[in-house]
Amino acid sequence: MTTTTTTDQFQSRDEIVRFIEEQTATAVEKSMEKAAPPVGRVERRVPWVTAGPVGQDSAGYSVLKAAAFALGYVGADQAKEEIHTHQQLRDLYAGYGFQPHHGSQSFLVPLSSELLPVFEPQGRRLQAELRQKMTAQAGRFDPDEADWIGRRTGRGRLTRKAMTLAGESDGFLQTPVLGELIELQRNLEAFSAAGAREIALPPHGRVTFPKLTGSSTAYWVGEGTPITESQPTTGNLELQAKKLGVLVKLNNELLRFASPSAEALVRYDMARAAATKADLAMLEGTGPLQIKGLLTYAGLPTHAARILGAAGDTFAPEDVALMEARLPDAIDAPTAWLMRKALLAALMNRRADAAAEGDGAGPFVFAPYRSAAAGPPAQLFGTPVVRSSQVSETRVKGAATDLTYALLGYFPDWVVARLGVMEFLAGNQGDTALQNDMTYLRGIQHIDAGPRRLESFVLCDQLKVA
Repeated sequence: MTTTTTTDQFQSRDEIVRFIEEQTATAVEKSMEKAAPPVGRVERRVPWVTAGPVGQDSAGYSVLKAAAFALGYVGADQAKEEIHTHQQLRDLYAGYGFQPHHGSQSFLVPLSSELLPVFEPQGRRLQAELRQKMTAQAGRFDPDEADWIGRRTGRGRLTRKAMTLAGESDGFLQTPVLGELIELQRNLEAFSAAGAREIALPPHGRVTFPKLTGSSTAYWVGEGTPITESQPTTGNLELQAKKLGVLVKLNNELLRFASPSAEALVRYDMARAAATKADLAMLEGTGPLQIKGLLTYAGLPTHAARILGAAGDTFAPEDVALMEARLPDAIDAPTAWLMRKALLAALMNRRADAAAEGDGAGPFVFAPYRSAAAGPPAQLFGTPVVRSSQVSETRVKGAATDLTYALLGYFPDWVVARLGVMEFLAGNQGDTALQNDMTYLRGIQHIDAGPRRLESFVLCDQLKVA
């Protein structure tokens, strides 16, 4: 038998409305009790839904909030922008067949808005929106507060010097510490500072970059004489996504500070770790799981230093011009030198002989007009110098095992392909993390790189620093 409730059971319309509201409130309370986490702890969730207004660029994007939400430290209402951004990136890349390595557990973080696929209006709108979100809090960064937080959490001072085409500049980090992650990372990468070309890696993780391996030939011909055919030879630079894992260990205090300065410390840590690893691979990586490094390519042009030694060679002033002469005539000028800071210092301090052979008391041979008050020179033979600690200091010749090298090149012929997002996982489990009250953040970048023209680079190896 079916029981039907009608308006006859109630005295008035107001009672009907009151009855409906009471039933609805009771159902909501029961569902909340069933889903409520234990007292004092926020339930750990995957980033599916959020509530309330989102898409407010002025609110800004926070990597710390994304990590705190993934760990259950904050609720969805406190990480609306981060969840909304994840959903937008997930939907955009899903349309191109990209699936995160860890499925619903992966939190997608913007790496570079300019590397996003923008073939339709959705992608173009998202590109502009993310650019604003990642830079929204840049004006609120306080260097003094960042130093204080850095000392409290053991992360040092955020006064690292920025890598530029002329080496390192003085003062605070020059790139926006609350800008896009890729901008900070590029500033710390030697190859980017040297002028490497960057392209977007498609969502499917593979790109073919055409290159010319042999040029056409011209001929003088007479009247009525057929022109000799010439066929230029071409090749392809195949770039395929490599997984670059970035692991940053954070004191949980950083998650609790929740300030733009703490956010800057985290972004800097992630960018520095990724830049260091990428530079080393682009120089000496062995592939295939990592980038194949420039020095590992067969056929890389080399130059032997003019002053040879059984336990290492000495880089002389004439080697500068001789190395540039090894580059193809089609290259008007190289874009950068790449070497260790110690080698450049040794070159700048080298002096000619004065009264007796070998006394080293004469004028400086690489920088004749230098003074103790002046900064390090920005150029060699008119070409900017980029200094990097990723350049090896363990090259071997004879009994010497502490040698290094100098690399000269036209770096736009080195192509770097990156995906516009980074897969982000946060964890606080395990003995070390639990005992030390720490959080481990792991970001996975998809990147590959290679030379479009190997002849655009010249290596001078097995050099003594002293």
